[in-house]
Amino acid sequence: MLPDTVIDNRYKIIKSLGGGGMANVYLAYDQFLKRNVTFKMMRLDMKDNVDLAKRFKREAIAATELVNNNIVQVYDTGEYEGTQYLVMEYVEGTDLKTFIADHFPIPYQQVVDIMLQILNAVEAAHQANIIHRDLKPQNILIDGNGHVKITDFGIAIAKSLQNMTQTNTVIGSVHYISPEQTKGDKASTKSDLYALGVMLYEMLTKQVPYEGETPVEVAMKHATVDMPSVRDFDPRIPQALENVILKSTAKRPQNRYDSAGSMANDLTTSLSPRRSDEERFMPMSETIDETRIIPMAQIQDQLRSGLITDSQQSEAEPERPSVVDKIIEYGKKGYAIKHIARLVDRTQNYVRQILRENGIKYKKRPKWPVALVILGLFVIGAGLFFNYQSNKITVPNVVNMSQDDATNTLQKAGLSVGSVSSTTSKSIAKGNVVRTTPKMGSEAKKGDIINLIVSSGHAKVRFGDYVGSDYSVTVDQLKAQGYTVTKKEIASDDFSSGEIMFQSIDADEKVDPTETNVVFTVSTGAVKITVPDFTNKATQQEVQDWGNQNNIVVNFNTQYDGSTKKDLVISQSIRGGSTITKDMVLLVTISRGPQSDSISSSNDNSSSSSNDSSSSSNNSSTSSSSSNSSSNNSSQSSKDNDHKN
Repeated sequence: MLPDTVIDNRYKIIKSLGGGGMANVYLAYDQFLKRNVTFKMMRLDMKDNVDLAKRFKREAIAATELVNNNIVQVYDTGEYEGTQYLVMEYVEGTDLKTFIADHFPIPYQQVVDIMLQILNAVEAAHQANIIHRDLKPQNILIDGNGHVKITDFGIAIAKSLQNMTQTNTVIGSVHYISPEQTKGDKASTKSDLYALGVMLYEMLTKQVPYEGETPVEVAMKHATVDMPSVRDFDPRIPQALENVILKSTAKRPQNRYDSAGSMANDLTTSLSPRRSDEERFMPMSETIDETRIIPMAQIQDQLRSGLITDSQQSEAEPERPSVVDKIIEYGKKGYAIKHIARLVDRTQNYVRQILRENGIKYKKRPKWPVALVILGLFVIGAGLFFNYQSNKITVPNVVNMSQDDATNTLQKAGLSVGSVSSTTSKSIAKGNVVRTTPKMGSEAKKGDIINLIVSSGHAKVRFGDYVGSDYSVTVDQLKAQGYTVTKKEIASDDFSSGEIMFQSIDADEKVDPTETNVVFTVSTGAVKITVPDFTNKATQQEVQDWGNQNNIVVNFNTQYDGSTKKDLVISQSIRGGSTITKDMVLLVTISRGPQSDSISSSNDNSSSSSNDSSSSSNNSSTSSSSSNSSSNNSSQSSKDNDHKN
């Protein structure tokens, strides 16, 4: 559709935003309500599919009634030139797929916040009996304020009508498809939860759990391969947070969360230090039921071919008269009620009713045998109860006891100690009991086996290298794991503001997060230097000395100035008292004194030069005379010497 096209005299197309398996998407302007909207029009190659068009319209109307802060609102539906369209809320931002690529690693708390918003939307849809069926990061929009909205409710339902092997349907969603959908089963609310678990995995690892050369290969992995561990990718991810992924992506829908709300409740506390000792989630049997629903057409074909008999087809039909006749016949012969019921495959009450209706008398069982049976059962039950009560033991509390003390306590109570396993604990000392199975306070019988789980001490993990990382992101992640973080700030020319320069703990050191205090030295940016006020106070040399001392480049120029003493600073490009960094240049103007003094000085210099010249001439003459005198003296000296000789 071309820009500037106007639909129904209201929606003006601005530009294309892309397309999907069913619809082309445009940015449009609602000329009535004066706002931008998202305009989705069913692809032209699908508009002749009457069933698909009806489903598109029906589900679109249902989506207009789905109102939630985290769901893209559907404003309007209609038809243009025989093609269905939707008008939806326009969200200015990016999709979750792009957000993950641009912001990874995402702080754990932000991951939780994003997923809680998604779950809020999914829960609202499920309560309205709407299943998305195609949840994936491309359908999750995030605006500039971090607000999340899900799009394509309703359209996803219509998409399910397409063949699973169609490229546009499978390739975009196969990485988030649930195991039951790979078998061709109908999607349910728990299929949506499976997709959310995969998205949570992707937010924590920047990758999807299953890859393959073909969509079919990826789909088969969803059905048969265990979910990879996010803690193998990043051991710092809390086990409780990984458990949310494992439970929501269990192969059997029965092992997943009951609802999006229950998943949200579990996710809310997944970063709590209280859950730091949580064990890895292990679902019940993950064997997938292979039951298939046989289409009606196939059943009819089997009827025609004799594979299904009339008796099988009509097993739920009303009772045939022949059964009643047989009951009457057996009753007249004096058969017992129990015997008749077994012969005609009916209940004893039904047999009695038929006999009463036809006036046939039957023997009633005497009541005293029943009373005796009841009494006997009562006596037996009472005996068993008292025997059970005498053997009943409440499992004692041995938490925080040493293994030996716990063993003695359990044995004194009449219980036996079975297996002893270990687990890390931040609150129980090494070697002491963390818990028992069955747990304390539960009922047991004498001789029952109680298993001990003993503390192996606090869990220690490699601390990691955070130098160069953003402090605000790092501190959130570490605090969520139980670390205590202290911040120390200094200026630096080598690190940007907010970047970690040094850490007090070596990257490879093994530490217990709950007992570790790390000090991060964080850059406040380049070193700030205060510029003095040099005007009327300093000479060029004094300013240059200050620049050399502080590694500041200073440039100078000069000018005549009658108000400033010669050789002192007239002005400076950066005002005194301001701060600068080493990458800045200070420009200083030096006074040459008044211009008139300079001219006078020039004239004086000229006169002096003339006098110097005359003096030089005289000096030359004098020099000549001196030379002559010297010569005469030399001659005289020679004569005197000769005379002496």
